[in-house]
Amino acid sequence: MQLVSATSPDLISTNQSFASKDEVINFLIKKLYEAGKLYSEKDFYQAVMERESLSPTGFEGGLAIPHGKSAAVKEAAFAVATLKKPIINWESIDPNNEVTLVVLLAIPENESGSTHLSLLSELVKRLSNEEYKNRLLKSKTNYELFYHLDHQFQEENAEAANKMNKTILAVTACPAGIAHTYMAAEALVNAGKELGVDIFVEKQGANGIEDRHTTQLLRKADAVIFAADVAVKNEERYSHLPKVKTSVAAPLKNAKAIITQALEKSENVEKKEYAGSVNSSHGTEENEKKSFKTEIKDSILTGISYIIPVIVAGGMTLAAAVLISQAFGLQEVYDTEGSWLWLLRQLGGTLLGTLMVPILAAYMAYSIADKPALGSGFAAGVAANLIGSGFLGGMLNT
Repeated sequence: MQLVSATSPDLISTNQSFASKDEVINFLIKKLYEAGKLYSEKDFYQAVMERESLSPTGFEGGLAIPHGKSAAVKEAAFAVATLKKPIINWESIDPNNEVTLVVLLAIPENESGSTHLSLLSELVKRLSNEEYKNRLLKSKTNYELFYHLDHQFQEENAEAANKMNKTILAVTACPAGIAHTYMAAEALVNAGKELGVDIFVEKQGANGIEDRHTTQLLRKADAVIFAADVAVKNEERYSHLPKVKTSVAAPLKNAKAIITQALEKSENVEKKEYAGSVNSSHGTEENEKKSFKTEIKDSILTGISYIIPVIVAGGMTLAAAVLISQAFGLQEVYDTEGSWLWLLRQLGGTLLGTLMVPILAAYMAYSIADKPALGSGFAAGVAANLIGSGFLGGMLNT
């Protein structure tokens, strides 16, 4: 991906002085507006601040990547500033981070799941490379920094001089599924190269599962690292491997120590036999390409498994309303619209009659296309309710 296609020398400012994070953000927003990338400075500022309130956009090593997704953005772009004096109070995953390099991303609302993720992941991947980041920081002019964005960027040599015969798997995942997921993955891969260890990272982010570990890797691996702040999907795949569990931010601080810990685990904890199934004729995973019949069956069963708690909760709520009305002679209250017992009855009915189908449809879609399909599946279920097609309609719409 060519980063220069999303910026220009006019959007780059070197050796600037700012008193606060807010001042930097306002300065870069003004640059984007003057370059014709925004419809409204005010609306985009609000979008950036809303994102700032969710989780830190400062990382480590002087880096911060604030970003906003808004209808106020005309086209995807980013602005860059390098700072003479670090900003020490920028909320960061590393509490000691002193920000000297700021990259502000502006993403149109309708590109939040595509351009946003590809541009952000490319930036964090490159900026995890210290040599690349220092080249940007040392640029004396905006044209020099613009030139260095793409020129001579390449990943480090995959072969280390002291190559070990070890394979470590890793899974990275953060609540937002964007920046930290990719930065942690890059940190582990880079540290693995330095240590001479093969690291294969599966990223479980906003785009679903990327670089999924194959059966061959699961069989070959010596240990697995879970660098995640959310539940790891399909964790049972790794039940045969020694494990190291840590936060998604930990590899950004000391990836080598985490890999070393995994290597020690592989020596001291016995690896079990992998229980996964393999297609013997082709040597690929059986579930790599499911038949249409199997896909439908699996998606329906997944949807049903997620609506069972809703059915139970709705049924118990309705049963409680009926039991209270009969036990205490409150049938009139039960039938009176707006009463507390009537509202309890309505709650049970809503769980069963309104939420059940959208949840079913959402998790059927999730089974087929992972996390990105949840929203469209839920919308299909709501549409099924609106047109009165019910349970079967929700499945067909999905």
